[in-house]
Amino acid sequence: MRNRSEFAYRQAGQSLLEVVIALAVIVIIVGALTFATISSIRNSQVAKNHAQATKLAQEGIEWVRTGRDRNQCITGMENTSPAVYSWSGSNTDCVTIGDIWSYQITGSGRCNDTALNKQCYFNISPNGQLKYLGGFTYPPSQTVLDTTEGIPSTKRVFSRMVLLSDESTFSSKKTVTVIVLWNDFSGTHESRLTTILRKL
Repeated sequence: MRNRSEFAYRQAGQSLLEVVIALAVIVIIVGALTFATISSIRNSQVAKNHAQATKLAQEGIEWVRTGRDRNQCITGMENTSPAVYSWSGSNTDCVTIGDIWSYQITGSGRCNDTALNKQCYFNISPNGQLKYLGGFTYPPSQTVLDTTEGIPSTKRVFSRMVLLSDESTFSSKKTVTVIVLWNDFSGTHESRLTTILRKL
């Protein structure tokens, strides 16, 4: 009788151990599948955001090119020396005359001053009108730079800015860089596209 009860006790113990091991295996498998699913969703979102940011940067480059082609007004640079009001300085819709090609962006006390680590940032509208934001150290505040219209500020994902800088011959060529910033679970990211625009 004693041998039978010991055998039954051992069998019950083995059954309990098998159940614990099976549960542990199930938990590990479910955990791995959950982690893989979450990781896949995150990677998909990162890829989607990067593609959207690149599209917004390309759109920004085209808007700047449109502004150059249409000689759109440039606002906020009235106090620069010389003052800037449009691309070629001949747009009668602007406050007065003054063109971006006469303004040397690089230099002491100006935007894009490498010694001061400052850049010359602008917002851009769909018709290509630039609005000067001033010289900021990078990265400037996203609340200042956010140009996404029609979306509450708390739900905006991307911030787009235009950075103008000089080529060696600043009076005939300007470097245009469009930067799109966004935040996600892994931090702040950027997509950056650059082109050179020539004076028409």
